Amino acid sequence: MQEDFDCLYCGKAKEGKESSLEHAIPQFMGGDSAPQHFHLSNVCATCNNRLGLFVDASYAKSWFLTNTFAMAARSLCTQVADPGIPLTYIGPVDIPNLEIPEEHIAESWIGPSGETVIWIRKHDERMNSYAGGNPISAKKAASVAYFFPVTNEELGFRLGWKSFQRAFAKRSARKIIGAQLVGSGDDSGADLAYLMFDEPGDVDTRNVLAIRTAIGGGFPGKIPMNLKFSQRFMCKMALAVGYGLFGGDFLLDNVALEARKGLWPNEEAGVSTIRGTDPLRMMNMPNAALLGYPGAVVVLVMNVGNKWCLTVSVDEKMPFNIELGSDALASPHVSREEGYVLMLFPYLDKAFEMTLAELLVHRLGVIPNAQLQEIDNRRQASVAFWEDLSKVTPEST
Repeated sequence: MQEDFDCLYCGKAKEGKESSLEHAIPQFMGGDSAPQHFHLSNVCATCNNRLGLFVDASYAKSWFLTNTFAMAARSLCTQVADPGIPLTYIGPVDIPNLEIPEEHIAESWIGPSGETVIWIRKHDERMNSYAGGNPISAKKAASVAYFFPVTNEELGFRLGWKSFQRAFAKRSARKIIGAQLVGSGDDSGADLAYLMFDEPGDVDTRNVLAIRTAIGGGFPGKIPMNLKFSQRFMCKMALAVGYGLFGGDFLLDNVALEARKGLWPNEEAGVSTIRGTDPLRMMNMPNAALLGYPGAVVVLVMNVGNKWCLTVSVDEKMPFNIELGSDALASPHVSREEGYVLMLFPYLDKAFEMTLAELLVHRLGVIPNAQLQEIDNRRQASVAFWEDLSKVTPEST
């Protein structure tokens, strides 16, 4: 039974029954496969739920990160038998003659081979900048997703179809295909139910026509963005990773106090003095790629001056830096001289630890790392896969 504890995030005393499993590395970043010391129990269920919706999702569902994760997955896809890759998010669109219920919007997404996906869903103004809207209500509320393939060729169609089905598998969405399915032999058509599509109603038929008419000319629209999407998330990561690596001593450091203040900004607490650089400022730095790895979420901890610092990047892009605390902190997981790296591959459900030194000598080709070499081989196979797939000329559907 969990003993009473002080919640890592809100700092308040909680009874043991209020404890919930917290992934210091969020699940969308591959946290399920992270080492056990990143699976925390000193987080209350209230903080876990609130921060998941308003902090984790603000970061993960920003336009920037949604598409960065999609590209990372794409670079590791090697065969049509893979479970599909995330769709690329374009944003809300205005399509002439599209019939949309009140309090709903239409979003445009693109499949791996250029398939058009239009999703009509309930709109939540609080999460106007989230790709896909409110991640909780979007799973439960009725919606409709239209899928427009770009090829009759089996492999290309299957990959786009798998990616579409993956995107809506856990949502209460009716799935409509915007093309005629033709069977083989004497069959006049393919089985919609077998391919997990729904029978179109009259409104669907009209909407398919409206979307098809608009596809050639493009969809006008505006992409709402929250330019502060990462700030609270950075503070949350500092608290969780700092505690996961350095334990209770981390909570005594002033940086932990300032990270908590940044996680729950309010006038009474004052402005947090924690130092860091957000992804929008870091993204164009010449050395940004060196802080990450292709296809991976990289959590990097190193000693800079008299401070421990945390850097997080996705697919060598969108890195952020934030301080973790005084270099007086010690950890059995972190080498003071060689640093610490946690490499996560959400698409593969894989994660492994190494030192920064081991990462650098691998990248320089001096001492290959067996685990990274396996990833490199997969990335090369992925390049060949996409080249072969592109040789198939798309046909009109």
